[in-house]
Amino acid sequence: MTGSRTTSPRAAVVVSCIALFTDMLVYGIAIPVLPLLPTTVAAGPAATGFLFAAYALATLAVTPLAGRLVDRTGPRRPLLYGMLGLAAATLLFAFAETFALLLVARALQGVAAGFSWVAGLALIAASTPMATRGRSMGIAMSMVSIGVLVGPPLGGVLVEAFGPRAPFLVAAAFAIADGIARWVLVRTDPPAADDAAGPLAVLRVPGTWSVLAAVLIGAGTLAAIEPVLPLHLQLVHDVGPLGIGVLFGVLVLTGAVANPFAGALVTRVDARLLIGAGGAFAAVALAALGLPAPLWVVVAALVALGIANALLLAPATTLIGHQGERAVPPALGGSYAVFNAAYAGGMTVGPLVGGTATGAAGFAAAAVALAVLTAAATAAALPRMPTGT
Repeated sequence: MTGSRTTSPRAAVVVSCIALFTDMLVYGIAIPVLPLLPTTVAAGPAATGFLFAAYALATLAVTPLAGRLVDRTGPRRPLLYGMLGLAAATLLFAFAETFALLLVARALQGVAAGFSWVAGLALIAASTPMATRGRSMGIAMSMVSIGVLVGPPLGGVLVEAFGPRAPFLVAAAFAIADGIARWVLVRTDPPAADDAAGPLAVLRVPGTWSVLAAVLIGAGTLAAIEPVLPLHLQLVHDVGPLGIGVLFGVLVLTGAVANPFAGALVTRVDARLLIGAGGAFAAVALAALGLPAPLWVVVAALVALGIANALLLAPATTLIGHQGERAVPPALGGSYAVFNAAYAGGMTVGPLVGGTATGAAGFAAAAVALAVLTAAATAAALPRMPTGT
């Protein structure tokens, strides 16, 4: 793919940051709203779990197509496709009156995310020099946490003040503003850069599957509670949409604050200790969420789960880069491709397991089952985990 590089590095980072922020903002807005819609409640916990998993399933399905389109046409067109898909999804969320239409909207949201993530990161890779690319990627990824942090409380405020359609209408406005930025700032399609070796080379490096297991556990533990915890909080603790949004905001903020500290420890502490501690924290936190305890216990458990998520994902993010450097030939891009696939896999499996277990045995038993599964999966991954030091 050839083309002139008329998109400046700063514009590329700005566009990608806005794209990732908007995608995760809409994702976060849905957390306190979708599980409490009458059509979702009537469908049951298992169906709600599938509704949440549809986002990641659609993202996984469309990612190869998005990557091929970026390679053939450049990032600009897929970025605009992503914006159109996100705007359509948010409007469909706002006016859908059946569970089937909600499911279509959720899948469309995932398709839009697949295009936006692949094209946005490819735009940074094509437009920024190698010396600053890592910092630019870091800035873009930080917008993911900010979007997830802002989304749940914003969704809660809007639904309590203006009704269940309001959050998605506001999200549609964000998507349109995002699309304007993409249209104006990305003037042409710069060529996408890629590594000589692909993800398969990284998967052949000893220890890679253990690192990806940590990524899947980190993403899956959070995703598993998203479709079922809001209704539990409403029924057991009488927490409304605003309170649910704030509680999920506490979870995400804790993880965002803990991530830099967990990442800084990777070069000084055996990564197996960090990831093992993360798995243990997650197991304890999940079990605590199912206890018939006061609300402050729920808050403490969510704080612990945020710390656990940082201990699982921050070391894994560093380790997977090391695995890419050890591949023959080196494949840094391939390493983060498999990282993203594992993360999306956790987002897919988590809601399905959480929703199905809750529908079959109730929230308390499901929380204990998730805790046991998390502890067992972490223990199985540790023996072949790279040390990182």
